[in-house]
Amino acid sequence: MLKYHAKILGYAGLIPFIMLPFFILWETVSYFEGVDFFIQYSAIILSFLGGALWFDGIDKKRSVVFLYMAMLPSILAWLSVIWLPPVIALMTLACSYTLVIFYEFRLYTLASWYRSLRIRLTAITIGSHLMIIWIIQQMSR
Repeated sequence: MLKYHAKILGYAGLIPFIMLPFFILWETVSYFEGVDFFIQYSAIILSFLGGALWFDGIDKKRSVVFLYMAMLPSILAWLSVIWLPPVIALMTLACSYTLVIFYEFRLYTLASWYRSLRIRLTAITIGSHLMIIWIIQQMSR
């Protein structure tokens, strides 16, 4: 039952990543709002992943270094929102998702269904970031 709900919630979390590029292209939201919304949502989700690592570090009594590492996704997400230009923010966020999944795979022995779910969710998330970067490039021509 947990597996079913994890998949449903994981895929539901992709909705903003998938829909915002189309909302921008269809002019349902303005270009600037859509890009900002996307970056903000991405930062929230990346922070969520960092929070999961943080909890694991405390729960499993891992080293202090692990707790500092678990903070990096949230810090990178926050800096991406407040400080970086959109394309650099999107690239930073996309790379951060890649680093988080590699870190998780190196650290944990994950169930095969969860490992494949995380790969799919991360691939779609990164693909959506690339789509927004492409939209920005097209709009700036």
